[in-house]
Amino acid sequence: MPFIAFTRYIDLAQVALYLFWIFFFSLVFYLRKEDKREGYPLVGDRGEPKLGFPVPAPPKEYMHANHTPER
Repeated sequence: MPFIAFTRYIDLAQVALYLFWIFFFSLVFYLRKEDKREGYPLVGDRGEPKLGFPVPAPPKEYMHANHTPER
């Protein structure tokens, strides 16, 4: 069976695992940002907005047939 390795210390399985973790964390970051579109910003006790991390995404704009943006 051939041994697939890029160097003596990094093999294909290790690279695949790192790529999976990068994909997974970026997916979680994206989903957390998107779920803050509706119902944010939250307001604290003193009236200041609480944005948290990551900052909410801007509102979506939808293009219609007459090309006027609608929120």
